[in-house]
Amino acid sequence: MPLVQVLRERLRGYRPRLEAMVFGLSLLGILDVVHLLIQQERSFADGCLGGSAFGAGPSMFDCAAVTTGAGSTLLGVPNTIWGLAFYGMVGVLTIAVFWVVPRIRKWVHGARLGALTGGIAYSVYLAYLQIGPLDTLCLLCLGSSLITTFLFAGQVALLASSPTLPPDSMSSRLAKRQVALFAYLIAAAAVLVGADLVYFDETSAAAPQARSASGSAASAQCELDDSKTPLQDQGSSLVGFQDITEGSNESGVTVVEYFDPNCPHCKDFHQVMKRVVDAHRDEVRFVYKPFPLRRSSLPEIQALYVAAQSDKFAEMLEAQYARQGPGGIGMGDLRTIAEEIDLDPGVLSERVEQNEYRDQVLQQRKRAVKVGVDSTPTVLINGHFVESRTQECLNTFIEQAKDGTLGGTASG
Repeated sequence: MPLVQVLRERLRGYRPRLEAMVFGLSLLGILDVVHLLIQQERSFADGCLGGSAFGAGPSMFDCAAVTTGAGSTLLGVPNTIWGLAFYGMVGVLTIAVFWVVPRIRKWVHGARLGALTGGIAYSVYLAYLQIGPLDTLCLLCLGSSLITTFLFAGQVALLASSPTLPPDSMSSRLAKRQVALFAYLIAAAAVLVGADLVYFDETSAAAPQARSASGSAASAQCELDDSKTPLQDQGSSLVGFQDITEGSNESGVTVVEYFDPNCPHCKDFHQVMKRVVDAHRDEVRFVYKPFPLRRSSLPEIQALYVAAQSDKFAEMLEAQYARQGPGGIGMGDLRTIAEEIDLDPGVLSERVEQNEYRDQVLQQRKRAVKVGVDSTPTVLINGHFVESRTQECLNTFIEQAKDGTLGGTASG
């Protein structure tokens, strides 16, 4: 029998176990992408997986960098959205393989093969970006690539094997069993997605209470973060000529703050930082380093740099914090802010849309991760990571840095 005819017959046939496996993998892919979206919304506060040690420190895993860096979008659409659409399409096509008549089934098989071929090719490209240019990995992204690989292998196995059932033969008992299996898998996936959403929503809600309790305990004891190695050069290597600075450039004390304008904790800490800056403006150099936790922060961060060139950084940052929301700030809001603080909205939007500062911001973020920055806000004083970020403790650490005694535990 000619090869073309053999393939046609195999595409028209049905293999219950392999089809169930492909359908299950498509739902697993949806779970992976949904979890990635949840952690991205939480700014990967607990690492790539959420509550996992992976990605929680200066390591090879940095999901935030991968989901904001090169190759994080395709045709302007985030890869997470493409991922949901891809796995959803594979799942729908798998149900169609079961549902349609044999003469149409071969076309459905062909469509799924085409989607999986494109999916595996794009997954290889994204894996190359993580291993190569980005030089960091996202566990959930790699998990998605692995699922896509298994899906593609399953499709190849379908083509390489003879149909379990002839094209025109399927008992009502088998049909009912397949329908029940698909329904169970869908229900299980829905329950897992719901549990994922509820769990991390409750975790986020409980976090402020935990921070409040830890803040009360820390009020009596000011501590540096001993889990992170201080920089030997007192943090001078972190500061570049393009950085946004305030205070005395001749000072022997440098305070570096890493922040994201979409980070609620940064918004709260900003008021503390303002009071510390006012108290030490003439004797300390303060360096502001935007650290994007998500893609939507990049336009806002670039607007901060544009504003800084007109000495409007503080006004721009205050306005961005005031408009802070779960979806970030759009270009319309940035233009409105520009008008409010006497910047040219047209110039600002043009420079932001040209991504004038994008590479600088991402390179700066990459450098920060390598030295130990893994969340926002993060504060370093003369290269020492600060654990206790109350106004009293920051004042204490600054005085110790001026005296050359910074590096231990002090009463606050």
